[in-house]
Amino acid sequence: MKFLELKNCPVCKSTNYKVFKYGYQNLYSEQIALKLNISEKVLIKKLKNLKCGKCGLIYKSKWFDEKILKTLFNKIISVHPKGWDANSKKFSQDFFKKNINLLGILLKYKSNRLQLNKLKRELTSIIDSIKEKDSKIKILKFKAVKSIENNDIKSLKKNFHLLKENFKDPEDFKRFKGFNSSRLNSFIQDLTGEIKTYTEVGCPLWGSIENFNKAGVECNFIKGKPHEFWGLNCKKNNILCHQKLSKNIKKFSSFPIKKKKVDYTAIYLYLDHVLDPYKFLKKIFNFSRSVGLILEHSKSGVPVQHFTGWSAQSVKYLAKKLNKKVYSGFDPLNNTGKDFYLLK
Repeated sequence: MKFLELKNCPVCKSTNYKVFKYGYQNLYSEQIALKLNISEKVLIKKLKNLKCGKCGLIYKSKWFDEKILKTLFNKIISVHPKGWDANSKKFSQDFFKKNINLLGILLKYKSNRLQLNKLKRELTSIIDSIKEKDSKIKILKFKAVKSIENNDIKSLKKNFHLLKENFKDPEDFKRFKGFNSSRLNSFIQDLTGEIKTYTEVGCPLWGSIENFNKAGVECNFIKGKPHEFWGLNCKKNNILCHQKLSKNIKKFSSFPIKKKKVDYTAIYLYLDHVLDPYKFLKKIFNFSRSVGLILEHSKSGVPVQHFTGWSAQSVKYLAKKLNKKVYSGFDPLNNTGKDFYLLK
């Protein structure tokens, strides 16, 4: 297949770059490689990560066309895993114990490799979501993850037994908690003032939109574009993700024209899917007074499903281009491998 080749940085248009770390294998590299009938390693090497020498943005040297991206988000992996996992019942002793046993069966009978990989990723995510109250728990978590990686069921059961009392409430901002946080919302409103009109873009399942709605705030939800994010077929038990929202929350497929701008728009783990970040945010600022971004750290490389990787340098450059100020420093999120930036 033909890829879109990038000759310039998507943000500053510079041609000065260096090759950054390659991406890493995950669910998306596995499924896309299957679809394209190539190996994961070939796919990852083909989609090299480049780091711009001017603004610091990390971006792919080649990218998929819209047709492939629509297929990825709506057919290949049509259900957004992290969205549905936020506040699900998977973070529990019973779920973990049941799936340790399933892992043992899959390993014993050398069953479906894809199912095995998926289960190991899921168990690892659950361990990662355990709160690290002290160094002992941190060490036990490390040992449990190593047990999963090494297919050591005996060791995994032992570490699970030592950790099982910690399966009560997942760590904030990890996979099974999402971004619905009173601490984050207070931090945001210290910067923006009281939020009376609130919007979320992308995933309706992992943010604070329902909490703001219950508090009497006027709320909007903007669906992601089919070639940028999940939504068209993102459903469980025949219920689409956005149908889970309260009925009084207004839903749109694109940014509506409003006489008065909304106070705040949350764009959480979405910007790294966008081909033209400047154009995207410029459009949002016609609609919103302030924008909150949550972005993953890019130190380990940018995964296959993300077009860009961001740092404080690249966000500041983009904000300056938009004539906006940047505010950051929300440490509870930074400690989970992500960063929060508020632009206004």
